[in-house]
Amino acid sequence: MSPGNPVKAMPKGSRVFLPEQAGRKSRVEKRLLEVFARWGFQQIVTPAFDLYAPGNGGQIRDTQTFRLVDMDTGGLLALRSDVTPQIARLAGTVLADHPRPLRLAYVTNVFRHAHVAGVLRREFWQAGVELIGLVSLEADVEMIAIAMECLDQNGVEKVKMSLSHTGFIRGLLGTMRLAEDKKRDILDAVARRDSSGLEELIKDVPSKGSDARVLLDLPELFGGEKILDRALKNVKNPSSRRAIEELKQVERMLELYGLTDRVIFDLSDIRDFEYYTGIIFEGFVEGSGYPVCGGGRYDRLLGRYGGDGLGTGIAIDIDQLLLVTPDEDISGLGGDFLVIDFTREKRIGIQVARELRSAGWRVSRDIIRRDLPESLEYARRAGVSRCIVVERNGNKTGRFRIVEPSGKEQGICRMDELTAWIQGLGK
Repeated sequence: MSPGNPVKAMPKGSRVFLPEQAGRKSRVEKRLLEVFARWGFQQIVTPAFDLYAPGNGGQIRDTQTFRLVDMDTGGLLALRSDVTPQIARLAGTVLADHPRPLRLAYVTNVFRHAHVAGVLRREFWQAGVELIGLVSLEADVEMIAIAMECLDQNGVEKVKMSLSHTGFIRGLLGTMRLAEDKKRDILDAVARRDSSGLEELIKDVPSKGSDARVLLDLPELFGGEKILDRALKNVKNPSSRRAIEELKQVERMLELYGLTDRVIFDLSDIRDFEYYTGIIFEGFVEGSGYPVCGGGRYDRLLGRYGGDGLGTGIAIDIDQLLLVTPDEDISGLGGDFLVIDFTREKRIGIQVARELRSAGWRVSRDIIRRDLPESLEYARRAGVSRCIVVERNGNKTGRFRIVEPSGKEQGICRMDELTAWIQGLGK
């Protein structure tokens, strides 16, 4: 080989993790698996190759899938391009008799031919969970809460979770008599937020009532809860109205997790329209143009494989997560405080957490139902400095306890003393 024509180290589009990078990646993945385990999910490992089937029901287009010849049968195999269809198939076959719901987690690589920011990529690392066998908004909310905890545990700040619902646009399209190619053009214009293009596409489309015109408002239906009220006021079809009501319920449940201030709504987000069937979400970090995680309900996929037809999940882009995770190896990722609130309403715990965060402290809330010793054990393992404990009668007394993870009590504080108490902590 001549010096002017050196052999390239790796094929174009591949990724190498050198020792320092590999160590950092392993630490990130370990923290993700720890979060998944705390929420009751068990790890599963699926094969790197699969039987090739055009349009396997996943999110990945067939043109992005790598194919190879099975040396045993002469048929076609495919490199794994999406983990969820593999798990869906297992749920309907090998795990068909297992009690529901199934709670499965994974950390793995997937292979597909895609360009990200103009650069060819062929291998992607991701982690996620699949919750199979429950049709419940509470299950969808759990996915959002797990995703946020995963980001928190990796020291990622300034995260916003964008929520939408495929039923909203599905209901709007249902009021129009559309050919498939026309529907695809409209969905493409919605994805590009092309208001003028949408205007042109629907000007001659027959529809029932004025719901079709709501499509033109989609680029502006982005923001806080008020945009849900605006959409509910203007739309008439039952499918779209039900989608909005479900988004409102999700926001109310997220309040119990202390996450409403980190959520926005984007009703023009359709992601993979044929794949998802309900609540969908994506997590964005300030300063980054690509989502670090995403997920939602995908009931239609599971039915393809003889499963329950009920599923929701999340996928975390590890490559993207590594870009937004602090460079230094984070110690004490559990934070400065863990708030353990045993009241039903959780309002004291939420208020304390917000006050502490506004003062610059790192605070997480223990949102898993367990007793105090188990919560303190988690705090010890996670490296939390202090715990705030609100007893069941906390709403009456207005008090909470400050406890070390070891169980040693540091004091008792009233809600009206909180500001002065925080000032006395120092940093």
